[in-house]
Amino acid sequence: MASIATIVTGRAKAGKRDELYRLFEQQLKPRAERNGAQQAVVWIADELDPQTFHLFEIYRDRESMDANARAEWFGAYMAQAGPLLDGQPQMRMGSVRWANSAT
Repeated sequence: MASIATIVTGRAKAGKRDELYRLFEQQLKPRAERNGAQQAVVWIADELDPQTFHLFEIYRDRESMDANARAEWFGAYMAQAGPLLDGQPQMRMGSVRWANSAT
């Protein structure tokens, strides 16, 4: 099975992007660090727009990505993140053809 990547772009409400990142750092980052099916997770603060963020992830396979999306803890995270967001984030997915994991 091919790895799958997701790219999420969203906007936080004015002045809330750092709070949204702290929530990610507290709740999702530790899970990603322990999840061998998530081969890469990158949270990016947009340099041009102080409210915009991007989240890039690579999963081992589609099933692993779907399992995360359906997890009870993810729903709880989204319930807390929702009030900080300015609208619905956009998500794109694609099959990974090549990735350099050197850091």
